[in-house]
Amino acid sequence: MDDSLCRSKLVTDGSTSYFQSVLYDSLLDLPNVDVKIVDYNGRMPFVSQLERTFNSDVFIGMHGSGLTHMLFLPDWAAVMEIYNCGDRDCYADLARLRGVKYFTWHSDRENLIYPEDDGKHPHSGGAHKKFTNYRFDATEFKRVVRMVCCFSVVLDDLFAYSSFKRLRIPCGINEKHMVDYVRRHQQFVSEQRKLRRMQMSQDL
Repeated sequence: MDDSLCRSKLVTDGSTSYFQSVLYDSLLDLPNVDVKIVDYNGRMPFVSQLERTFNSDVFIGMHGSGLTHMLFLPDWAAVMEIYNCGDRDCYADLARLRGVKYFTWHSDRENLIYPEDDGKHPHSGGAHKKFTNYRFDATEFKRVVRMVCCFSVVLDDLFAYSSFKRLRIPCGINEKHMVDYVRRHQQFVSEQRKLRRMQMSQDL
């Protein structure tokens, strides 16, 4: 497999074709991105669920229990919670505890999110963002996924060095500058030097 290929998983609950017809299709022409839809249902053996999750560089899904599979991601992976449904800390905290980078739809672009209705809580009956269906601007979705894949591929390279410590990427940095930021970072430069010295010593 091409080392530069970003292996992305789009998690669905199997109840809607929207992920397939719009979100999935919007990613098909992204260069060096291999995207697959996964439905972690009771018919899929747990070992298969672990295997599919671990063989992912980017893990994409709506706010919901499917995102708990991020616990089984490789260290260089990134998580994209498409929309947090107003619960901004839930899966962001889980990603932090797991040690993987977390992304979500930017709050200043929520005008590109289209809820079906206000949602209705099953117990209180009040409006609730977690209990409705959503549609998303496909162009914005594609832009964010491209940024996340860019981050993950670079981080995958960096994790080849055992002493690398996770970088803190500045909030708001876009995909155009992300590679340069990481490759110019002091930690990356230091690890590159160590690698070159190690290679030189092996050649002697």
